[in-house]
Amino acid sequence: MTAAAPSSRRRRGRLGLYGPFAALLLLAILWSAGWFYIRGQVASGLDEWIGAEAAAGRRWTCLDRRVGGYPFRIEIGCATLTMERPDVAATLGGLLVVAQVYNPAHIIAEASGPLAVRAGPTAVDAAWTGLQASIVTTARARRAALVADGATVRVSTPDLGTFAVPGRRFELHVRPDPADAASVDVALGAVGTAVPGLDALIGGTEPADLDLVARVSRIYDLPARPLAAELERWRIAGGDVQVSRLAVTKGARRLEAKGRAGIDESHRPVGQVDASAAGIEGVLGRFIGDQGMLGTRLLGALLGAASASPPSGDLAAKGLRPLPPIRFDGGRVLVGPLAVPGVRIPALY
Repeated sequence: MTAAAPSSRRRRGRLGLYGPFAALLLLAILWSAGWFYIRGQVASGLDEWIGAEAAAGRRWTCLDRRVGGYPFRIEIGCATLTMERPDVAATLGGLLVVAQVYNPAHIIAEASGPLAVRAGPTAVDAAWTGLQASIVTTARARRAALVADGATVRVSTPDLGTFAVPGRRFELHVRPDPADAASVDVALGAVGTAVPGLDALIGGTEPADLDLVARVSRIYDLPARPLAAELERWRIAGGDVQVSRLAVTKGARRLEAKGRAGIDESHRPVGQVDASAAGIEGVLGRFIGDQGMLGTRLLGALLGAASASPPSGDLAAKGLRPLPPIRFDGGRVLVGPLAVPGVRIPALY
């Protein structure tokens, strides 16, 4: 009886010595099995999503697709990602999508680019030094964000020719409106960018900083159709863009605006913008001076009345003065009651 006690103690000692290692090995085996199971689910889910998109008219192709990231992440890489729909084709190079195993609803994507988009005769090409996107798809929150550094977007159209929009930094944030699932809130920011026509609009040659906050209504996830058909569906549904904030800063010049825009029955933009500005006095006169002496005098009186009206506390704090309302109606651009001469907005489709 006394000889068995030391043997029992030795067995308990070995169990205490090797037990944690055995538990760790078992945990590693279970974790690996779980990771490979999740990897398979992600791969099959991705195939199902690509099939659903193809049925909706959007064909996605991930060239040299790879799924990895063991042990703590799920990574999906594409040497080239392409998307084709009836009227648009896009190609993106060097895409990596990453999600943590313990938080698969939060996706981080990095793209080395470049991006090429073709829509009929219109071409859009973009390149950047760094681009990251974040997508959250939980039951309570859905949102997406994109940040691009050192980006240049080049656009070529038959009507406007070719122009480039460079910028030090671009940011885009999108989320569904919590009060209306058919509406989307959009926030766009740009730092150190050059926008064609902006120098002529508010003066100066300095790079501009832009800040836009808007709400787009009547957005639905419908089968892909030509852009004209989508815009017509949006118009008939009463869709509009409500801009709650647009701020443009160029050196000492500043322009702030808010308003609403939609599409009329002739397929032209319709709406009104209320703006205030600082440091751009007299710039609008260049656009309406061709109205003749009477138009010039009316404009002077109009601008003078707008400038003479006391700004609100918020505008006064920023040094801004209200401008006459700017309206888009029947293809015309009107500043107050005066139409900008020689400017006609063509139909969008």
